[in-house]
Amino acid sequence: MMNETDATRKWRQIFEGKSITTQLLAKAETLVGQLPSESPLRLRFATEIDEIRHINQPAGSKKKR
Repeated sequence: MMNETDATRKWRQIFEGKSITTQLLAKAETLVGQLPSESPLRLRFATEIDEIRHINQPAGSKKKR
């Protein structure tokens, strides 16, 4: 399992200066899966992935909240 400092560093490397793609989000999800289930960072990153997906949906497929 990865510690939170390493996970944060890796998270930044995944997203820094890159366009959002399904492959990029898959890498981020893999990182989340490597964190302990009790880690607050795991929840935070998982929530961020959901938000990024929502923001990057094509305009016609966005659902109302």
